[in-house]
Amino acid sequence: MKKSMTRRGLLTGAAGFSLAAGLGVWPALGQAADPIKLGFLGPMSGAQEIFGAPMLAGAQIAAAQINAQGGVLGRQIEIVARDDKATGAEAVTQAQGLFGEGVKLIFGAIQSSVALAVGPLLQPSDAVLISCAAIADSLTHESFNPNYFRISDNSYMRYRALARVMAEKYPDITSWTGIFPDAAYGHQSWAAFVDGLKEYYPSIAKKQVEIVEPVLTKFGATDFKPQLTTLMRSPAQGLFNNTNGADAVTLIAQGANFGVARKFKAIADGANEFNVPKALGKRMIPNFWTAMHWYYGGYQESAMGKALYDDYVAKTGEKFPIGYVEQGHAAVYAYAAAIGKAGSTDGAAVVKALEGMTFDTAKGTRTFRKEDHQAILDLNFITFKPEETEQGWTVSEFVKYPGAEMIEPPSPGQPIQLKFK
Repeated sequence: MKKSMTRRGLLTGAAGFSLAAGLGVWPALGQAADPIKLGFLGPMSGAQEIFGAPMLAGAQIAAAQINAQGGVLGRQIEIVARDDKATGAEAVTQAQGLFGEGVKLIFGAIQSSVALAVGPLLQPSDAVLISCAAIADSLTHESFNPNYFRISDNSYMRYRALARVMAEKYPDITSWTGIFPDAAYGHQSWAAFVDGLKEYYPSIAKKQVEIVEPVLTKFGATDFKPQLTTLMRSPAQGLFNNTNGADAVTLIAQGANFGVARKFKAIADGANEFNVPKALGKRMIPNFWTAMHWYYGGYQESAMGKALYDDYVAKTGEKFPIGYVEQGHAAVYAYAAAIGKAGSTDGAAVVKALEGMTFDTAKGTRTFRKEDHQAILDLNFITFKPEETEQGWTVSEFVKYPGAEMIEPPSPGQPIQLKFK
């Protein structure tokens, strides 16, 4: 049963945010009659709800924490949520509805297709979008939009860093294949992962790496048996997976019956975080590494990190939050800081305040790079081991890389350049 956020949880969360108050983001007393409305666009139904619902919860926690401190410019924050159904067309409809209601500062846009679809609406509407988890490199490169900001990592950063983890942890796995949807984001993630393999295996493992033809799927597939049969015949020793959501749970569950864990010595997972181990429970496979938007266990010494975790557990009863929680939380704090800095909720003023802004989040300090609005932030990865617990597994290792080590040079308006083609 879900729990409502407790007063004690709110006070615990608020206690760690003197650093935000020190920025002058919100005064201690007084609030205007009208709240500051921030629009959330995300999947609140269907297979991708497992990402949207936690992100919205994180945003609601951030709003409650900020409001407990007096709000922003003396006004309370209100989250107005809309279901984009994980499609660009629906996101456009919902965004236009928000703009019509006067809600011009929006966040979410988990899917890259959603962020790309909403982008052209922003400037004509004097609106701003902070995307949370949309990973396509084009968003801050050839499709750069001055009213768009990305609070998460991008494909280049994430998948090259994941390849670095593999080179460090599995130096003897020198042949890799992949499975991912036959869509732009799938091919882009594979290209970045391969690029990372080609750099980090020679530089870290001192070995060359062989790339084996990947296997393609369709988004929303319910049966992966044909793809699994092909993978089991592959000569590769390592597997990159970038199916996600319910697709990934189905793939890994079916793969366990095929003996995928015996076939591949390691699986490098692009985005599924705790969703796969939660679904598999005591059947969780070994040597499964996943990229995390935020691993809560790595930030318990941070006041904001601990407060977000404690308040999320109090709100939901869930002890293993996926990193999408922090994405929504960080976006609300980013807007709070920018509005406080600008002294206004006007779109142009908020854009100017966000550019180059450094602010604190539950994942540590973030900066929106001025040139292309890409966030510079930590990259997190975890793996699991079987354990005699209720869930049947535990997190056994955590790897964190500073974003400044993994980010690409800015080139707004131009395609990203991989190091190896």
